Amino acid sequence: MAKSILISTIILLCTTVIESSLLSNISFLYVIPDLVLMCSIYFSLLNGRTIGQINGFISGVFLDFVTGLPFGFNCLYRTIIGYLFGLFSKNLIISGLLIPVVSVGIGTIAKTIFIQLINVFFPNVSIYVTGLISYNFLFEFIENIILAPVIFKFLSFFKKYLVIQTTQDKVNNVK
Repeated sequence: MAKSILISTIILLCTTVIESSLLSNISFLYVIPDLVLMCSIYFSLLNGRTIGQINGFISGVFLDFVTGLPFGFNCLYRTIIGYLFGLFSKNLIISGLLIPVVSVGIGTIAKTIFIQLINVFFPNVSIYVTGLISYNFLFEFIENIILAPVIFKFLSFFKKYLVIQTTQDKVNNVK
């Protein structure tokens, strides 16, 4: 479990750096896609609620440090999103095209709603808040659902190091 969390933390750190330094400097992108959210959703769907919460919190910490927002702003909604997607880890097969697109689409909608709700408690924080009916949300939504299968496929190369085997799985592998 610790190995999986360590590797997923390194991946989240790399995606935070890519998102904040590389993608933010590309001029033709209207809105930056949320690669960190996609990775967190993948880890949650792969390993369940506990790992989803941990990865959501870690990604929130990274983003809080990078964006300069008050500590806990990103942590709160990303932890909740990680938990919610972790509930479906046993029911969904994350390979293919449909599940990544739908799950990241729902995650992007949930992120926008949570940011609007949390912004009520942080009224003095100047954050770029968009509603569900705006061009910014539309472009982010489209970018996220287009990149979701690519990110999920890329992360599947690390699946051997990211998945946590339960004791029942180890017993079944021995037989």
